[in-house]
Amino acid sequence: MTPICCDEPVSFIQPVFRNPKRKTNAAAVERNFNQKIQEQDDMDNSKRKRDTTTSTDDDEDIMCWKAENTRKESMNEVQNMFKFFEDMKKENENFFYDYKVDDENRLENVFWSNASSRAAYADFGDCITFDTTYKSNKHHLPLAVFVGVNNHLQSTIFGVALMGNESEESFKWVFSRFLECMGGKQPICILTDQCPAMAKAIPKIFKRTLHKFCRWHIMNKHKDPLKKLYKLFPDLKDKLTAILNHPLMPSEFEDAWKALIEEYNLHDINVMINLWAERKLWISAYWKEVFCARMTSTQRSESMNFVLKRGFVTERDNLHIFAKQVNNCIQARHEAENAEANASTGTRKTVTRYGFEAQVMDKYTRAVYSVFRERQYHSTAFRIKTSQDNPNIYLVHHYNQSKEFAWSRHEFRVLADEVEGRYECECKLWEHTGLFCHHVIAVFEHLRLDEIPSKYILQRYTKDAVTNPDFNRRDYRRTTDDGTSIEYRRTILYSEAVKIINKGCTSEAKFQIALSAFRDANTNLDNEDAELENNEDAEMENNEDAEMENNEQSSNQENTTRETGEHNDIPQTEDNDPYADIQPPLLAITKGSKTTDAARRNGKCKPPAPARPEPELDEYGRPKGTRLCGTCNKINGHNSRTCKARQLAKTLLETHKKVYGPTASSGNIKVRIRNLLARQHIPENDEEEKLDTDEGECFEDETDDEEYEQEDEDEDITEQEDTQKTPDVETNWKT
Repeated sequence: MTPICCDEPVSFIQPVFRNPKRKTNAAAVERNFNQKIQEQDDMDNSKRKRDTTTSTDDDEDIMCWKAENTRKESMNEVQNMFKFFEDMKKENENFFYDYKVDDENRLENVFWSNASSRAAYADFGDCITFDTTYKSNKHHLPLAVFVGVNNHLQSTIFGVALMGNESEESFKWVFSRFLECMGGKQPICILTDQCPAMAKAIPKIFKRTLHKFCRWHIMNKHKDPLKKLYKLFPDLKDKLTAILNHPLMPSEFEDAWKALIEEYNLHDINVMINLWAERKLWISAYWKEVFCARMTSTQRSESMNFVLKRGFVTERDNLHIFAKQVNNCIQARHEAENAEANASTGTRKTVTRYGFEAQVMDKYTRAVYSVFRERQYHSTAFRIKTSQDNPNIYLVHHYNQSKEFAWSRHEFRVLADEVEGRYECECKLWEHTGLFCHHVIAVFEHLRLDEIPSKYILQRYTKDAVTNPDFNRRDYRRTTDDGTSIEYRRTILYSEAVKIINKGCTSEAKFQIALSAFRDANTNLDNEDAELENNEDAEMENNEDAEMENNEQSSNQENTTRETGEHNDIPQTEDNDPYADIQPPLLAITKGSKTTDAARRNGKCKPPAPARPEPELDEYGRPKGTRLCGTCNKINGHNSRTCKARQLAKTLLETHKKVYGPTASSGNIKVRIRNLLARQHIPENDEEEKLDTDEGECFEDETDDEEYEQEDEDEDITEQEDTQKTPDVETNWKT
């Protein structure tokens, strides 16, 4: 039997089991039991309702508090962003930022780079990828990120920019600021997508840099016509991929491409014609000797954009919040880099006993050595034979066809001169990426090489790739003014404080001694801070006299500049804040955005709506309410149920139905009435006052809703017919 559980004692239900024949008493006891259970349930329900009501009120208070904070954060977001930049510059003077405003003094472009990012570019800035992404901030400014790869094969951020538009001038400004930030050092190679404005700007700024298109973007742009060809010719995809991945020279690639076109008769296919026309910008065979650090696409930039939008920034972020979150992402990348650097210091075991493998394991980082060891494994699938013309040339070929090597029967010529220390392969993979190919590694094993010449081990892939630049590469201070480490001081003070705490807890007398010691220490530290502030004030007073003299001299210089017509780009205010007059940027128009042709021609759009309107004030200057009305979108001491606009809209709709009758387009009428009320001032106290509508207006909507245009025309015809039939009724409605 299942036991009965309740909060009351069970003595009152025992007679039911002791004397079941007493039906009257048993029934009464059962009724009493059910009544008590019901009372308990009522008490629980009432308590639950009180808790729900309390939690609902708390949730509303929290939502109001969050909305208020959001509204406050939206104010002066540009100035707060520059304040964050200035704070970062105080931490490290090598923090770089610059901005550009338009004719209306609105922020247009902004670029910044941390000190650690500038130091990383000095070490790994030989090849970069540049890509833009959208909807990472509330102004929809395109986010442009300069990304490279470090010695652990990880993506690292060199610089970040927000662009008001994607024009050639904007790209030129961003690229020029990037070069200025990096001391004029130009990368060897830059990979981008097929943006026409970007393609025009890069040669004008990066004059010694090779510009390549991303292979993934090229193939993705033509994916639909290629799918149709793949369905017609099942073997075409494998052969085309083999030609694109084949490590051949330009002449060999062109011969292979022409043979493919002849085999499948693709002479007049547009997609093949377009791919051939752009071949020199994305086929690696044409720049085999150009170093690209294992980057053939903008995948690193796109993955970095994904990391930013997935874990740090959102579409609703203000500019200063966005800048702080980008800095948090950079610091997170540094933590991952430090973790990998610590892992590379551990001991590892070689797969073979070759001397060159032990050398590579000792020099390379853990990630680079893993790539080398994987290629060493695949190199065992190659066979080697000596060339009859030159004993230092070896012919390396794959002896078994596989998916990894669709071009299996090709022989690669490898020059291996042990005396001169030369090891070159015709695939040019080492010149292109800085890492050895399968063919060279196979020759190393064939020769039982003890040591690889040091010139073939690039420093950018080694454990010692990070150098000490001329400036401090840390974004935040790690030492005090006298050079002592802050972490060292914190460790010493913490250990001494723990000793005092442990001793002070043993007895009351020791506790009082320890407590007084801590209080005396706090008092002395506060006095020291006060003395420092007084000294700073004295220094400021001494400098005021010098500033007065400088102001007199500067006034004379200002008069001179006014006569010559020169002016400063940054307007100065009374508070000496150069950023006080800068306005937030307009809502950016990005590629693929659905905007009107006029907005595209002007290059501008309406500024974004504020996060929350300002509350209206009563006669005493106090806010009327804290909640936002969903009908009139105002904070006016009422909600959507008691809103005057809603009541008037309901009255107007009922009057319209009485005159014209129910129509199928009642939704359109509601929209028109709503838009009409939005343009009117509706007083709260005067209930008898009506709207100031013209007789000929007839609730006409001034919006540009194209979906209602046809219905509006039909409705106008219906209104004309009704006017002819019932003139008296309409006259009464107008009066």
